[in-house]
Amino acid sequence: MATLGPYFGTHTGDLKIYIGIFQIGSGSFVSFDDFNAKFTGSYEVVGRPGTFTIAITLSDANPAGSSGSCEITLNEETDNATTYRVDGQKLTFTTRLNDTPVAVYSSQGGTQIDGISGHNVWIGQWG
Repeated sequence: MATLGPYFGTHTGDLKIYIGIFQIGSGSFVSFDDFNAKFTGSYEVVGRPGTFTIAITLSDANPAGSSGSCEITLNEETDNATTYRVDGQKLTFTTRLNDTPVAVYSSQGGTQIDGISGHNVWIGQWG
């Protein structure tokens, strides 16, 4: 089923951003529904601050779909020719913005995002 809800954990309130076991920042979902999600936050790694944004729009808006077209934004860049596919418990996106597919799935009450520029990010309410 291609709606975003089953692939995301908590998406309300102030959330923390982790890489591995290290909290690097925080942020929140500024929008979230069946076919659109946008998370924005800030982080600091080794004394270097930055911003983190991921936005997903399932363009086909087909709740019964297992693959289709979508738009994804990673930080400041948007690819409106991205494709998605349901891969078991994961929603996987193939985009020109990333060397490998990006996988999104619910994990430990939060949202795990694997493969963004070689990093795996968890967003949730730990700690």
